Amino acid sequence: MTNFPAQAQRAYRFINADDRLRLLQTHVNEIVRLQKLWHTIVPAGLAGVSRIGQIDADTISIYCDHGAAAAKLRQLIPSISTALAKQGFMRQTVLIKVRTNAIPDRYREIHKPVISPGGLTELTHLYTELEAGTLKEALARLLSKHRNE
Repeated sequence: MTNFPAQAQRAYRFINADDRLRLLQTHVNEIVRLQKLWHTIVPAGLAGVSRIGQIDADTISIYCDHGAAAAKLRQLIPSISTALAKQGFMRQTVLIKVRTNAIPDRYREIHKPVISPGGLTELTHLYTELEAGTLKEALARLLSKHRNE
């Protein structure tokens, strides 16, 4: 069995021995720090489908899994820039890019909303009072999906 701390020390010495690797390590650490910050300034739903892509001297690129998230993030750029400035990322331009395959085979948990038993009772009561029509049909489909759980 290998000794992990010794391997980590060897890797640390190897990286510090080369200026280019040290610069790369600094850049990676900055991206990791910004990614952690990203999850605190962006709503959770958007943070789950976006990530820090690249940091240049004056630009931060954000990669999104789909266009809808990118569009919403583009609307939030002023507040994102303000939050980044508070954390020391002054005068950074934020670019939002769609990269659907940036992380292939990424696991996504589907969050299905749950209706409480009391809510189901009230919806059933509403269903019985409604006249026939598209609203009653839609409510019937909703109730059938949530009763089977």
